[in-house]
Amino acid sequence: MRQCLAPLALILTSVTLIVWMTQTLQRVEIVVEHGAGLALFGFLSILIIPSLLAVIIPFALYGAAVYALYRLHSDSEIAVLFAAGVSRWRLSAPILALTAVGALATLYVNVDLMPRSYRVLKERVADIRADVASSILRSGEFTTFVDGFTIYIDDARPGSQFTGLLVNDYRDPDDIKTYMAERALLQETANGPMLFLRNGNIQRRAADTGQVSIIRFEEVAIDVVNYQNNPGELVLELTERYPHELLNPDMSKPYDRANAGKLIAEGHSRYASPLYAFAYVLIGLYALIGGPYSRRGYILRMAIAGGVIFLLRIGGFMAQGLVAEYSGYWLLYAIPIEAAIIVAFMLFAPPLESGRLRIRKRRTS
Repeated sequence: MRQCLAPLALILTSVTLIVWMTQTLQRVEIVVEHGAGLALFGFLSILIIPSLLAVIIPFALYGAAVYALYRLHSDSEIAVLFAAGVSRWRLSAPILALTAVGALATLYVNVDLMPRSYRVLKERVADIRADVASSILRSGEFTTFVDGFTIYIDDARPGSQFTGLLVNDYRDPDDIKTYMAERALLQETANGPMLFLRNGNIQRRAADTGQVSIIRFEEVAIDVVNYQNNPGELVLELTERYPHELLNPDMSKPYDRANAGKLIAEGHSRYASPLYAFAYVLIGLYALIGGPYSRRGYILRMAIAGGVIFLLRIGGFMAQGLVAEYSGYWLLYAIPIEAAIIVAFMLFAPPLESGRLRIRKRRTS
């Protein structure tokens, strides 16, 4: 177990950092475009790590097991252990115990840590959007958020409060509107940043006659970023949902009703993915101590084992897409469990041929 812990920590840390750096590059626009500080950017980047760990931990367990066994082979320690009568099971037990801990950690990440961190990420990004919209509006300047949407304010005050507003909304050529308001408040909602205008009027020009009508209001809300005639309800992505939410889609919501199979498949995949850790490690154990002793080394066996676990995981992803369309969610559990059982039988089952030879020797004597 001590031989596995150090390479496990090294592989887990190095691979996570490499993948994490590639993912954080996709969020550089938070600093470049939105003006967020480096501390906030670092915090948002850290929230991505749980989703990476759910995939990396099983592979890191395989790498640590293979490295430790290969090192023991190089020092001829495994040969000495086998010569002393140590069984494969006794040699594999510490590695499998470590695998069980890693599988439980993966399960915790899938069930709680990953959706929790991604929800915090979505909330903070939404706050940044609201702060950015507030920082863009400046006193005495015309500000264009998107093509066809311009805002002018007399005075910008703390707390996203403004006075003396002129808003020209010509994003829809058939419905051009101009708003005038005494004051306004910018707030973040489920549909994005909204500008709430108070005590003003709307000047609307008819597309056919060109006549202008004026409508007074006490309060009206305007979407300052996205233009949607019917803004939809906030939809949580797959990574932002807990397993019980994935396994029980809300059929009253259009998105859940249209993607029920995909949601349920993702929920079962969250519970099935830790099982791959046992399949990976058992494949690695069989590659290093399952076959006959080789004086030429075990590089080829390790490469073959790595290809097998890669194909096994690809098969799991393909099965997830398949069951999302045709149900049969048991297949997500069957693939890693069946692979683990087959390899465990090949690794720990007593050799039949050696038993026959012992019987023949007894009869001869």
